[in-house]
Amino acid sequence: MTFSYRRKSPDRDTTFYIPKVECFACNDSGIVTNGDNLVNKFIPDYDRGPNGEIRGGQDLAIICHCKAAYGTDENTGYRENNGQIREVQNIYGVYQALGCSLEKDKVRTIHLERKKGWEKTAKDINEIRNKRAKGEKVDTPYYIQVVKEELGNINNIFNFPR
Repeated sequence: MTFSYRRKSPDRDTTFYIPKVECFACNDSGIVTNGDNLVNKFIPDYDRGPNGEIRGGQDLAIICHCKAAYGTDENTGYRENNGQIREVQNIYGVYQALGCSLEKDKVRTIHLERKKGWEKTAKDINEIRNKRAKGEKVDTPYYIQVVKEELGNINNIFNFPR
């Protein structure tokens, strides 16, 4: 059997799709992400130091309310079947929660805002790709330009040797 890594879709070069996840709050991982600071709308100092600087991973993980947080059996997932956050025994024999909980309506708001953002991005990117395919000159959207500039400075950010 020959291994092929090429997509067979005829529109692979012109169509941008939003991620195929059920929950945009956690991207189906069970843990609510905060890369876009939406969690900070509800918990202003979440993963922030005393001076307000970002310190990812400083606070407990926020456990989602979607089905990904529940796992597949009684020994997996971040939540018990009753919705409580699962507790595990640490090396000292003390039980502790795997994370903390943010109210379900707030997690739903995060999910909906991210989904709306992805839908807008897909619409914008697809319009740009179609125009470029027709030979029109189109400026790079600001949000892509910002990321491009940040990635261009990645050596400076992480002090990688050149």
